[in-house]
Amino acid sequence: MYAVRAKVTELEGKVAELTGKVEYDQAAKEHAEAELKAQVSSKDKDLAAKDVEIAELKRRLQEQVDKSESLEIDLETEKAKAASGQAES
Repeated sequence: MYAVRAKVTELEGKVAELTGKVEYDQAAKEHAEAELKAQVSSKDKDLAAKDVEIAELKRRLQEQVDKSESLEIDLETEKAKAASGQAES
């Protein structure tokens, strides 16, 4: 009877030890998940900010392209005027 009680006590100790390990591992896992979620959230915010920055740069680039095209048209018009003025002389 004593041997059985000792074995039960030993098994209860092992169960308590394993339960503690499981709880510790679960807490560590939850902490790691929370940390990773925070990192992902931070990266998502960074990417969103970069998307806004890229959109602004694209808009500015398009403005410059439009301005350049307009200047090219103006230049061609002036060249045509100059050429027709010389032809009339």
